[in-house]
Amino acid sequence: MQSVQFRQILFLILLLIAFLVIFGILIYTSTLEAAALESSPFLKKKLLHYTEEEITIDKDEILEADIIIESGQISVHGKIYGDIIALDSDVELISEANVYGHVICYNGAIYRDEDAQIAGDIIQLDETNIEMVGGRNLIGYGFQLNQYLSDRVIEENETISGDILVLNHELIVKGKVDGDVINILGMTILKPTAAIDGHVIGYKGKIAVNNEALVTGRVLGLGEKPSLSKINEKQRQEEELRKRIERKYLKRSKDSDVFRFWGDITIEPGEVISGTVVTLRGSIEVKGEVDGDVVAVFGNVELDSAAYVSGDVVSVGGKIYRESDAFVGGDIVQTSISGVKVDDGDQHVSVGVTGISVGPKKDNERESKKKNRQCCWDYDENDETFMFRYNRVEGLFLGLRLLCDQWDDRESLIDVYGHIGYGFAGKQACYQIGAERTFFERIGPIFGIEAHEVTQTQDEWIMPSFENSLAAMLIREDFHDFYREEGYSVYMNYYASNFLKLSAAYHQKEHFNLTKETNWSVFGGDKKFRENPLIDEINFKSVVGEIKLDTRDSQKYPNRGWLLTFTGEFAGPDINKTSEIDFDRFIVDVRRYQPISYGENIDFRLRAGSSRGRLPIQYQFDLGGISTLRGYEFKEFENGNRMILGNIEYRIYGNRSPLNSALGISDLNLILFADAGLLWSVSDSLDASDGFGDLDWDDLKTSLGFAISNDDGNVRISFAKKMDKKDNPFIITFRISRPF
Repeated sequence: MQSVQFRQILFLILLLIAFLVIFGILIYTSTLEAAALESSPFLKKKLLHYTEEEITIDKDEILEADIIIESGQISVHGKIYGDIIALDSDVELISEANVYGHVICYNGAIYRDEDAQIAGDIIQLDETNIEMVGGRNLIGYGFQLNQYLSDRVIEENETISGDILVLNHELIVKGKVDGDVINILGMTILKPTAAIDGHVIGYKGKIAVNNEALVTGRVLGLGEKPSLSKINEKQRQEEELRKRIERKYLKRSKDSDVFRFWGDITIEPGEVISGTVVTLRGSIEVKGEVDGDVVAVFGNVELDSAAYVSGDVVSVGGKIYRESDAFVGGDIVQTSISGVKVDDGDQHVSVGVTGISVGPKKDNERESKKKNRQCCWDYDENDETFMFRYNRVEGLFLGLRLLCDQWDDRESLIDVYGHIGYGFAGKQACYQIGAERTFFERIGPIFGIEAHEVTQTQDEWIMPSFENSLAAMLIREDFHDFYREEGYSVYMNYYASNFLKLSAAYHQKEHFNLTKETNWSVFGGDKKFRENPLIDEINFKSVVGEIKLDTRDSQKYPNRGWLLTFTGEFAGPDINKTSEIDFDRFIVDVRRYQPISYGENIDFRLRAGSSRGRLPIQYQFDLGGISTLRGYEFKEFENGNRMILGNIEYRIYGNRSPLNSALGISDLNLILFADAGLLWSVSDSLDASDGFGDLDWDDLKTSLGFAISNDDGNVRISFAKKMDKKDNPFIITFRISRPF
């Protein structure tokens, strides 16, 4: 026994050492490439400007923006991914502060705890001197700051890497600057050939910008009597127009924050903006939360299903596209420059691709935000009205779906939903029809009943239906196993909070075998689809309970949060009135998405399955290949009643990724991953909690690999190798969805 424990501990130590070595190499590589970070578009995404205010960045707050504070004070306790530019203002950096950028303070005081970490330089200025007083104690970053105390000309063929700080002198830019340009008390002139990948900021000086000069950020002339002489007169007129539109449409009080941008901006999932967002000559895409109004001047507003806007949504000279689950607490206004407000009083405007529709406001539109409710016992995660899939048992399947929220807009007493479709190769129709009702004015449980005859699979957790359909249609690979299910269910869903869902259901089901009906695909040559496996054809009743906790910042592409799911199905003789049907099945799935620092994430999943009694074949567990043990063949291990699986991914993205640094782009993720799992069977007489005590770490199947993906991590090519033999080849897999 001691020998077994020693091998288990040794295996864990070796696995940990391997990861530490790999992480160390990557961190060292990213440190060598860190000089490229100063031009990161992520860090220059936003510019926040405060005047005569006392700003506090709280301990747990993360702000992804450059900050300018004028005639005020800023106290930093949390994290800022960007620069701090304090003009006639004081800066306080508390011990917990982390600033991924420079701290520039003109004509003010800097108070800094020794434990405060600054990636860039801490610069103190007065009217004549530039002095570096600290910084550079946040290791692994190479933010560059070019300082000029004399007149400077950047020639046409010259490129300056990093930000530029000029004090009381003239700067003429004919070439390229990969960073911000900050000129205090001096003159900045941008010639037609100038290209600034950042902001242009002048304080108590002058800025002259040629109409043909390229500036990706904002151009700000600040100070007591700023002189912003732009050759581009059209831009000046548009700024005046923006001010008039703000006065007309914003309901905010004078004390509310207004965040102004130039060009396209995105409020990311999980991001919260406390104030009004206004952009000129660009579109606003809202996936997170805005505690205020949203206004786009000469641009569109796009509201994602997870969007939450407490105030008005206004587009002047553009369009508003709103998904059905997006929450808007105020009015929705789509208008031209000369237009009038179209949404007042008891009227509500819904704007989409088909135009503007006006109708009475619903009482629940101003209720507190809730997490999106999945309103029925879904057999397909796809929520589109039109249904499409392709597989080897149905062939091409086409159908139509009626969604709950379509009826919900009519405030019906009962919500009706369902779908109907037909599989052309299998020559069978599928349908589902159901009805449900919410009690206690939409804050209580949802009760429903449904009946169905569908093609069912237990493999959605391995690969989504849409991706499987593409694989089957294009390359003749079907990663799902299917059976026919007829029956009905009575269920209850209760949303205990924004994050917690409790479900219970009673099912009556009958399962039938399905056979392969087609071998057609666009490509694939002489390859044939594998046969669809036989199942146990049974007629039974069961009770299913599920607890789901979801704190992820995005359901499709999460970077932060937990997803915990516990499902139990009970089909004993007491329910079925026969001893032939007697089993329970349990599945636990725990996922965590954890940022480490900017550009780094650790994601992991732990999944376990167990049962009591004799499981039907279609309910037994499989492992291997896609989304499970990626170094092994697909479903290399089959038909077990005990399963454990662990997956971990270390994702490096943005300028942290060596791939992006080497290629000069920002859209590739480098992913290192490891999988470990085991599938086995024990006696049917054992309880579900039994059968794990004799688990030996030496029996675990493990694989290691790496992947290259797009920025969202879903489109990826993976290279995985199982570790039980030295000569095993790499298994190469192309995916269009994340494995978990």
